[in-house]
Amino acid sequence: MNSKRLFGGTRLGDIANSVREKGESSTPERSATQAVLPTAELALQGRTSPGLTRETVLSVDPRRCRGWKYHNRTDAWYTRERCEDLIRSIPKDGQQEPALARRIVGDAGFDYELIYGMRRRFACEVTSSKLKVRVVDISDAQAAVLMHLENADRQDITPMERALSFQAQIEAKLFATQEALAAALNVSKGQVTKMLKAAQLLGYAPIANLMADKSAVPVEQAYKLGTLMERPGAKDVVLQAAKNLARRDEDTVRDPRMVLKALLASLDQSRKLEPIRREYNVGKAGRAILVRNARGKVTVAFPKGLGSADRDAVIQAMDQILKDLS
Repeated sequence: MNSKRLFGGTRLGDIANSVREKGESSTPERSATQAVLPTAELALQGRTSPGLTRETVLSVDPRRCRGWKYHNRTDAWYTRERCEDLIRSIPKDGQQEPALARRIVGDAGFDYELIYGMRRRFACEVTSSKLKVRVVDISDAQAAVLMHLENADRQDITPMERALSFQAQIEAKLFATQEALAAALNVSKGQVTKMLKAAQLLGYAPIANLMADKSAVPVEQAYKLGTLMERPGAKDVVLQAAKNLARRDEDTVRDPRMVLKALLASLDQSRKLEPIRREYNVGKAGRAILVRNARGKVTVAFPKGLGSADRDAVIQAMDQILKDLS
């Protein structure tokens, strides 16, 4: 693991050493030593395989902790139902893994921000337990790497949550380019590109407003729709379809998959146009015949032909044709 180069040529081992040296051991309250096994903790220790290590962590008030602004969990996770496993286990068995935190300066409401461990924080608050944290001094880019390591194999972090996190990190310039982010997190550039395209779809308010739980939005469908919306005229069709859907089902809890399916279908329906045939006068004696078929193909014919003297009349007729078609 230590040989893996990250952003700016940095190695994961370098981050681990830096964090390990700067990690706080003085305490508001110290907990008993415990076994630490998570992947990110192994990185912090500069290790490559699981094993028991004795380590002191802090016990803090969970209400004094807020989430890191680039955290990759959405607020939909912080309910009793979705944290039930931790709510049951923490009072019985204690908190098995510490959260990772940075100190906050100048915020009267909070003392720490959690890089990972927000479900643990919620469960500790619900059960009136202290939250065990390891406090470190690291940059946002380093925090992004450690958060990714901690959550990379978790099945409960959805692809869209990761996509939204990648988008926030790119927009905040934690990484200079998509390539730098991909290299730092050890994922392919193609995967990063796909996830960012999917996340961008939720930047359109009419679409985002249809999704009560954005974490459940499927990346593959969102990527497909986002790509199709780049075609001429497609974005307007999709956004209008989203507005229509919102008006039609105001009180409905919508399945994100069904929403995206409906929006994709709106593009197919838009291709099925009503055939038309119209005639237009061109000057005093000429005429133009407009024909559009159901697939949208348009032809304009001039049965009597055209001459140089008809230039202005043709321009006027074409202006009218374009207005009628739009």
